[in-house]
Amino acid sequence: MFRPSLVLCYIIGFLVITAAKAQTYNYYFGNIHAHSSYSDGNQDSATSLMTKPLQDFNYARASQHVDFYGISEHNHYSAGMTNPANFHRGIADANTANVDGSFVALYGMEWGVISGGGHVIVYGYDSLMGWDINDYDVYVAQDDYASLWQKVNEKPGAFAYLAHPQASDYNNLFATAAGVSADNAIVGMAARSGPAASTNSSYSNPSSGNYIARYNDALKRGYHLGVGLDHDTHNSVFGRQTAGRLVVLAPALTRNDILDALRNMRFYSSDDWNLKVDFSIAGRPMGSSITHTGTPVITVSATDADMENVSNISIYYGVPGSGANATLLTSATNTASLSYTHALANTTTCYYYARVTQADGNIAWTSPIWYTRNDGLTNAPPLTAFTAPSVSVCAGVPLTFTDNTTNGPDSWSWTLPGALPATSTNQNVSATYYTAGTYTVSLATSNAFGAGAVITKTVTVSPAPLLSLNSVTICEGATAVLTASGATTYSWSTGASGASITLTPTVSALYTVTGFLNGCSAKTNAFVIVKTCTSLEEQLRESVRIYPNPASQFLSLDFGSAGGQKTIEAYDNTGKQVLRHAGTEALLNLDLAPVANGIYILKVTMENGLYFTEKVVVER
Repeated sequence: MFRPSLVLCYIIGFLVITAAKAQTYNYYFGNIHAHSSYSDGNQDSATSLMTKPLQDFNYARASQHVDFYGISEHNHYSAGMTNPANFHRGIADANTANVDGSFVALYGMEWGVISGGGHVIVYGYDSLMGWDINDYDVYVAQDDYASLWQKVNEKPGAFAYLAHPQASDYNNLFATAAGVSADNAIVGMAARSGPAASTNSSYSNPSSGNYIARYNDALKRGYHLGVGLDHDTHNSVFGRQTAGRLVVLAPALTRNDILDALRNMRFYSSDDWNLKVDFSIAGRPMGSSITHTGTPVITVSATDADMENVSNISIYYGVPGSGANATLLTSATNTASLSYTHALANTTTCYYYARVTQADGNIAWTSPIWYTRNDGLTNAPPLTAFTAPSVSVCAGVPLTFTDNTTNGPDSWSWTLPGALPATSTNQNVSATYYTAGTYTVSLATSNAFGAGAVITKTVTVSPAPLLSLNSVTICEGATAVLTASGATTYSWSTGASGASITLTPTVSALYTVTGFLNGCSAKTNAFVIVKTCTSLEEQLRESVRIYPNPASQFLSLDFGSAGGQKTIEAYDNTGKQVLRHAGTEALLNLDLAPVANGIYILKVTMENGLYFTEKVVVER
């Protein structure tokens, strides 16, 4: 995505252009915020008989005006994501459902908690990020949004999108100046969301509220993001509770093109499921960053296949990073198009976005265009320049590379071999090196008049400690010892120092140690898991995870590190055995297809003869 400088003035209008730099864009309608039973969706599964993402995608495909659909599963245990394996099954289901050219299926996560945190939708990330014990592929502590942005930036093609944002969410992101890492990761937010609990399947239950105040807050702090519309579906009505849509401008209906459009903010929010809005400046569509001579001419037009009239078009503008809200620039009534020339002073940058209101009250908001007027441009390619750290830096520490190119660049291409990410098209980039060494960083820029010279600089990275720390499990009242290695000095989250700490916790808890070596540091975490241990049988029961319960198609048993032969038997209420399996699997998925709905006693017997029983409900 393109990122303009923070010394800007912005205009926001409702406008979509069909061609930019010889690129033709089509309009695609859909949603990227929904949930299956792998988290807290399909809550009406008892009647809908839908539980799996593949079923949900097939339902969405059959809904009206749905070209693409995304399921963004909650990432943590309390919201129903009980095992990372389910996240990977969801990715597989999306791959099965996706048919480029007719229907695009996306699968991602909704990271975070609402209370004191804020939900972030993440796509393009093939590992589950989380913080619950044994319930993540990649650890990111709860409410650690700085680490979340970093992880998103490190994964090529990944992006973040803010769901139903509140004023204090994301560690008060809306109250502080934009940071490079967050700005690079975040591509948009919801203008509307929900109704999340809707069971309506007649497209007649739209959301009545909006988050445009948060949109303006982000823009005035200097963030570069677009605005969309979310369904936030938790029941089996995928694409059907509302006619509102997230609208994407892309060359073709392929997964790659839809994701590219989302990353580059070529999307808008529409209450109407077939309203096409063109919003452009100098032939460039929404989401663009433009440096150009002369005043900007902003054009907006709207077309509707149902011939619904437009009652108002309004264009707003503001200055990025100014802290001042966007204001109305111009508006027109009872017209489907508007063109306006803004008397923008030379060397000034503004952002612009539009609002289109139809006669029936439906509204569309566009993503912005950022425009910098520079009458000093000489119709020549840009003069590439950037700043990089001039001294040795530590492995594992995010670095910021800042573009200083002059003469109006409008595209950037970074090459950072050995770093995460290894490439970027952002104006400024945050990257991390995890291995010591000397690396080259290159930047190529271009504008309408050609490509600038490729500039290369060298970065020296010093080694960080390679910390090792293992989680431990204890019984209530017992003592745990955590021992770290790999550094010369240590600092623990408890305030203690030294390689080892001794604990007698009463509840399970996470502990963090920071290790220091030759001026560099690194952090790692370990859990002390506290269990109630009154018998060997109960200890065995506590060590085996059985989920989901109630179950429908499969019942999973996770034995952790327990090896050897296991025998699993299920009995109905008459004592009849209805299922039996013997094997050595560490993770077992029992097929419940032969088992009728009902309540069963599951008996799990280990190789040493110890066993326990558990009540299991089968419900479809």
